[in-house]
Amino acid sequence: MYLPVQIFIFYFLELCYACIPTQQVEPTTTTTPVPTTTATEPPFPCSVCQKVYDPACQGFGIPSLLNWCPKAAEVGVEYLLGAVAALPLLPQDLCSTTIICPPGTTPRINLLGFSDIAAPTPATLAYCRESGPLAGQWFTGISPLEIEMASLTCKNII
Repeated sequence: MYLPVQIFIFYFLELCYACIPTQQVEPTTTTTPVPTTTATEPPFPCSVCQKVYDPACQGFGIPSLLNWCPKAAEVGVEYLLGAVAALPLLPQDLCSTTIICPPGTTPRINLLGFSDIAAPTPATLAYCRESGPLAGQWFTGISPLEIEMASLTCKNII
């Protein structure tokens, strides 16, 4: 009587420890490329005037967290050739740009011989004549109160 029970228990334990066939699954990983965006500057339309935004700007935290300025492409500097609608009394052959600094920065102008001067307005309009005796020189403001400048930048606010 105990023999059939022992055989039954033996087979039951054998089934518990037996290998149950399963489907072999190979682990696979799929990667989806994430598009990266790089800020680029639009084409420069002016011929006599050079770019006014400071080319030494290298971006956030460079050269240090206390002294940095964003690149022109990060600010969205765009140069236009032709009349400036905001200043209709200026000549028609102007190269112009309006700088609106991103949060955490403020517009600064570099006057000839003086650097890092606060710009007169938060949105700074700069223009340069493409012809005439003042061709190639950048200005901000309106005549007769226009200010000649060497460059324009957005500097971090400390």
